[in-house]
Amino acid sequence: MNRGRLTCGVLRKHMICYLLLAPTLLMFVIFVLVPAVQTVYISLTQWEGIGPKTWVGLSNYKTMLLGNAVYLTALRNTVVWTLVTMTVPVAIGLFQANLLVRGSLPHRLAKLYQLIYFLPQVISTVVAAIAWKFIYDPVMGPLNDVLRVVGMNQYANIGWLGNPKTVMTALCVVNVWIHSGFCCVVFAAAMQGIDKELYDAAMVDGATRSDQFWRITLPGIRESMTTVLVLTMMWSFKVFDIIWTMTKGGPGQHSYVFAIYAYVQGFSYNRLGLSAAITVSLTLIAMVFSKAFTTIRERGRY
Repeated sequence: MNRGRLTCGVLRKHMICYLLLAPTLLMFVIFVLVPAVQTVYISLTQWEGIGPKTWVGLSNYKTMLLGNAVYLTALRNTVVWTLVTMTVPVAIGLFQANLLVRGSLPHRLAKLYQLIYFLPQVISTVVAAIAWKFIYDPVMGPLNDVLRVVGMNQYANIGWLGNPKTVMTALCVVNVWIHSGFCCVVFAAAMQGIDKELYDAAMVDGATRSDQFWRITLPGIRESMTTVLVLTMMWSFKVFDIIWTMTKGGPGQHSYVFAIYAYVQGFSYNRLGLSAAITVSLTLIAMVFSKAFTTIRERGRY
């Protein structure tokens, strides 16, 4: 009898848990799972967005992968963008945060610098992209004028966004400028939560500033580092607005990433099947990156 009552109590608790989770699960099914299944189905069809869909199997994937230089360009640019986003802004933000928290700046001045560093994150990405597009302008922009003033005339006549050799570097600079402040603020908050007695004990033992950084600071912000890396990886795979506002994928297709490639195929050429196939391939690549990052992160935990 007692065992039966215990079983009923456990089942009742489980039912309550399932009822509480049901709204979130329903939203996940409607807004994530169903669209994902629809995207995979559309990638196996030929569809112009209106009218019936024609089943073509893996034809869109063959078109995407076999002898398609544009796809390879988008793949290369997406990977480069992801690697840059997950390293350069994180490194700059870590350096800035360590300087602000562990440096000799007054507390109020450090807070002001954090606000200044974070401002690019607050500004609309489109507004920031328009401003940087003006900066890079070869005729009206100030960048080339500054290069002439400092004597770097060999670089002063470059059309930064119109040159296939420099366009991705110029775009990555804008991306680094936007995201470095976010990394700085997150790391600074995490560093302020580290017990100061650890640093005092390290100083008594004769540890240098470098030793304190590697032995105390980095282990102390491990969780925040993971959060920042995951967020920057997510942002890098879905990047669209910066590149579209500044170059629209040009010159030619030299600044294409997957999001722009899928958008152009879907909404400029009405090839929704091919666009969906590109989106599916992006999802798979993102899953590979996520799995690799998770594996490395878990191995480094122990």
